[in-house]
Amino acid sequence: MRSHPPLTVLHDRVPGRLRLHLPALYRSPKLKRWLVENLSHRPEIRKLQINPVTGNLVIAFDPAQGKEVLLHLLEACLAHPNAPKAQAPGSSPPPAKARKLRFGWRQAPQSTTAHSSPPQAHWHTLSAEDCCSLLGTSPDGLKARAARERLTAYGPNALTTAKPRSALQIVLDQLLSPPTLLLGVSAAISLATGGIADALVIVAVVGINAVIGYATEASTERILQSLESLSPLHAEVIRDGVPITVPIAEVAVGDVLKLSPGSYVAADARLLSADNLSVDESALTGESLPVKKDAAAVYPPLTPLAERANLVYRGTVVTGGSGLAVVFATGRHTEIGLIQSLVEATESLKTPLQRQLESLGLQLVWTSGLVCLAVFALGVARGLGFLPMLKTAISLAVAAVPEGLPTVATTTLALGIYRMRTRQALIRQLNAVENLGAVQVICFDKTGTLTLNRMAVTRIQTASGILAVAGERPAEAVAPEAQKLLEIVSLCSEVTLNGEDLNGSPTEKALIRCAQWAGIEVEALRARYPQVAQQLRAEDRPFMATYHTHGARLLIAVKGSPQAVLERCAHYLHEGQAKPLTDARRRQILAANETLAGEALRVLGVAYGECAAPNDTLPDLVWLGLIGMEDALRPGMAELIARFHRAGIQTVMITGDQSATALAIARRLNLSGGKPLEVVDSSRLDKIEPEILRHLVKDVTVFARVSPAYKLQIVRALQENGKVVAMIGDGINDAPALKAADVGVAMGQRGTEVARAVADVVLEDDNLKTLYTAIEQGRTIYLNTQKALRFLLATNASELQLMLLGVLLGRGEMLSPMQLLWINLVTDVFPGLALAQEPPEADAMQAPPRDPQAPVLDARRVRRLLRESLSLTGGALAAYVFGRSRYGFGAQTEGLVFQTIVLAQLLHALSCRSETHAFWQIKPANPYLNAALGGSLLIQTGVLGIPALRKLLGLSLPGWLDLGIVGAGAVLPLIFNESLKAKESRSSRHADEPVHL
Repeated sequence: MRSHPPLTVLHDRVPGRLRLHLPALYRSPKLKRWLVENLSHRPEIRKLQINPVTGNLVIAFDPAQGKEVLLHLLEACLAHPNAPKAQAPGSSPPPAKARKLRFGWRQAPQSTTAHSSPPQAHWHTLSAEDCCSLLGTSPDGLKARAARERLTAYGPNALTTAKPRSALQIVLDQLLSPPTLLLGVSAAISLATGGIADALVIVAVVGINAVIGYATEASTERILQSLESLSPLHAEVIRDGVPITVPIAEVAVGDVLKLSPGSYVAADARLLSADNLSVDESALTGESLPVKKDAAAVYPPLTPLAERANLVYRGTVVTGGSGLAVVFATGRHTEIGLIQSLVEATESLKTPLQRQLESLGLQLVWTSGLVCLAVFALGVARGLGFLPMLKTAISLAVAAVPEGLPTVATTTLALGIYRMRTRQALIRQLNAVENLGAVQVICFDKTGTLTLNRMAVTRIQTASGILAVAGERPAEAVAPEAQKLLEIVSLCSEVTLNGEDLNGSPTEKALIRCAQWAGIEVEALRARYPQVAQQLRAEDRPFMATYHTHGARLLIAVKGSPQAVLERCAHYLHEGQAKPLTDARRRQILAANETLAGEALRVLGVAYGECAAPNDTLPDLVWLGLIGMEDALRPGMAELIARFHRAGIQTVMITGDQSATALAIARRLNLSGGKPLEVVDSSRLDKIEPEILRHLVKDVTVFARVSPAYKLQIVRALQENGKVVAMIGDGINDAPALKAADVGVAMGQRGTEVARAVADVVLEDDNLKTLYTAIEQGRTIYLNTQKALRFLLATNASELQLMLLGVLLGRGEMLSPMQLLWINLVTDVFPGLALAQEPPEADAMQAPPRDPQAPVLDARRVRRLLRESLSLTGGALAAYVFGRSRYGFGAQTEGLVFQTIVLAQLLHALSCRSETHAFWQIKPANPYLNAALGGSLLIQTGVLGIPALRKLLGLSLPGWLDLGIVGAGAVLPLIFNESLKAKESRSSRHADEPVHL
């Protein structure tokens, strides 16, 4: 008997649940399919989850069965002769089409050159030294030449992308759609029964529809493909012992990645060192909280992927700390690349609205099919002829199904992307267009978003008193304590100097500029005290510390959160002497901190000390003082916040500043919209249970002292409350929250490369007013889709009703197959597309955001559609009654019905421009709709003047009275629907008015 792969039970403590590891499952989609096909239908198994990326599977089963029964069942399944064999270690998975995934940077096309696979090993089981040895590298990184050779051997660090549809594929999709196939059947029947002219007309209709469909879809395809045209991200690596920045595609196996807060991990790598390093791995593992990393750890071979704390993976984000990691897999060999290769079919990117419309279209196909079948059966039963009724039923089915629904949705989204680009809002994800219209909460990062991110030192407070700073220059002589403070912040800094140019964060550049104006030679100071080590801010370390050579010992320079730095101080500097830090003095310092923060200043605490060697635990420090910096608010922010409130959008500030600073800014902006201003100090957010946090975020306006990981928690807590959340940021520390938000928004000019790479929307002009415009456009896109849907469904339903009535009344066909096809061509396509391009309504931003869970067609809209379609049918039926009484049955009567329904449907497009306003009140005009209606009316009028077309459609020239009846039958439904719209609008306004007692 064939041996089967071993099974390892990872967890079985929960009754009725088994978590297992199957080595043969790792990177084996075939084995996954085999297990699903043979186990999912078993009555003993309630739920089966299989992950070939990790090699794990979870089985939920009936506890009464016992786990032994399940294990025996699984072993029997694996031992079957037809079960896929285990994949050889190091072998590559079979080639498969790629799936579009979101990684935050452009996916380079897969090279056609054959590349070898990099060295294979269980990297988490090896020490850092062994990994470097196996990869032929060192902590100093590769030589530049070696990196080029490895890129040639193993290929670029690039992921595959799905190819866009070709022109031929678009045409075939048009011709092979169900409505087109129905038309083909109708043409074949016409040809078989001698209706050559009818068949030619049907073929012409197919051709015209295909041309229109190709033109719109090809344009849409180009716009959507342009979403991938993004600047490539870069990564910092060490080569020849020197840190350099390279494009992500040029990261090679054996490179040493330099990891810092906010940086994207460019490839799968084994950690060489980690200083309080934490990584957001939710993109890969689904883990909601950042994962602490440990470079010294070594794990058993079967350790799950999510628990390998000594590895980092491509596509994840560093949320805190720093580290070095040696790359062992790039491109398609990374775990995130394997996810692509394991997917066997390309899945097109579709928004929830597109999926809803496709589902609705399918329901309408079945509903319309049943009605058409009923029309066919009734007609045959009344002796109207099998083949004529079959042609009528098929033509009616084509006319009744709004096959343009998905196209309208995609076209509307694509046009929205184009319009937003012209207004400086770059859309990077298709879903973002739809989500923008449903945004309920906007989370602002303060620095660089609400403010200009132009920091300037304005206060320095030491034991000697307050030193005012104006224009970055001290306004008076600098006391020794203040001089020492500025020296320490010059040392404790990541700013690099290149002549007069400073490279670094706005905060640190402001500190260096102030030190220079105070007469400190920063470069000479750094040369006197060379830096030997540093500790960056991390999740549990809200300060930065650097170590410098100072004789036989090391000088420690520290700056950061005033409370955190003060807690580590035992003395304070006064008159050149280090004096004991009493409780009274501590209270004075904390009170001064609150005073400065209350003036909306960003405040840092500064201290220094000495030690023999760098250590995670700082020795007792000497307190130097506080330094306050001002970051001016962006002009017009208060009015913009008020506009968001009028649009029903909640505004929340998430900042790393102190509570007093954040509170002062929030008050200036009226961030709570007149409601009580709730502020939460988030320094202990990790102690709060997730359920409590979920309830807490409902009423909080300001979250202060927030770390990158906590920003992520806050965004997710808001989402768990059912909110559609937009997160705005520009720094590397905003990247995890930007990625998690429903709509991540980054600044295009001042934003960091990482922030722009993970964001859904990039504001190219750094103007938050552009975001307001983008949200308005997002709402308009949804409303325009609703307008097109309303028009298509109402007009198609009127045709169904008219035909069904004709059969029920014993008249047979109210409209001939040719007339139905003509209506489908003239009244459906162009007005529907034109409605999708309506300009924003004047009150689009005066209503609350839509519920993202609401169906695209709710009960209220269904009732309105039924009423409007019946009014259109009523107008045509009235024309039929008049024609029958005046002309009897024949071409005259049929022509009256045809002309009336065509004109009524075209006029109904005017009513569909708004759900609340009369069409003549809507400003501005829609030139596309005007052109569509004018062109359709011109074509319809031309039918009467061309004898051949009149004969083809079975029409005769109408008299003046006939034209009056046609006009009345078309205009009266419009008046009826507009009057009911006005009545409903008045009732809605009265319902919203407050009642005064």
